[in-house]
Amino acid sequence: MNPIVRALFSAWDLRPEVLLVLGTMLLLYCLGWWRIRRRNPQSKLATKLRLASYLSGIFLVAAMLLSPVDALSGQLFFMHMTQHMVMITFAAPLLWLGNPFPISMWALPKPISRLISRLISSNSLLRPLFVGITTPGVSWFIFLAVYLGWHDPKLYNSALYHDRVHDLQHITFFLAALLYWWPIFDGAPKFQKRMSTPARLAYLLGVIPPTMAAGIVIATSPVLIYTYYASVPNIWGMDKLFDQAMAGAIMWIPGNEMQVQVAVILLYR
Repeated sequence: MNPIVRALFSAWDLRPEVLLVLGTMLLLYCLGWWRIRRRNPQSKLATKLRLASYLSGIFLVAAMLLSPVDALSGQLFFMHMTQHMVMITFAAPLLWLGNPFPISMWALPKPISRLISRLISSNSLLRPLFVGITTPGVSWFIFLAVYLGWHDPKLYNSALYHDRVHDLQHITFFLAALLYWWPIFDGAPKFQKRMSTPARLAYLLGVIPPTMAAGIVIATSPVLIYTYYASVPNIWGMDKLFDQAMAGAIMWIPGNEMQVQVAVILLYR
């Protein structure tokens, strides 16, 4: 086998905890989708487009966390930034397009689905918490705080040096992204009134200035901001500052492209 191909396949890290979570999400969704389609083949809830969107979202998360991309992210800053951008700006919206909650509920045993329904009902003690964190202003702030907060040099370096901190970074990034995109796609369960188009546009585009500013700072810095990358081998002969500039450019431009595209779709509709 070609050495490059062998190295590519050997770099896959099939972590059991990641496979378990993604496998469970995939199983519940596919089983629920199949049950709905068996009951009503013309269902507007379980459409083929929703299934394709959800499967694509799961695939992207798996590719970013299990493939050589994850291994390279510890060597190249721009690969690490790409990993985060794909999960935040592509995987999370694709999962929401699949409308996962009501479809996955169809896969659960009735006692469990009833318990979940009670936990999110208007009489539940947890209801105020769900209402609070899904308030658009709150979800917007949480996403921005998590997203920018992890780019603090000390926190970012800590994530690169310590696997458990790195896992926490990925989990909080992804959960914050799901929370951020929730009001845009008006996904179930619904704890808030549907946002108007102007409100959704402001919500979407409001994250661009601060994230763009962070990307510009990283891209144009004359020194290495994240010193961890100075301690790793210089693979592919890439200059460390050029690697950092590429990472900042990814955060600056592609990292905000999805918000612009969704805003255009909202205006068109």
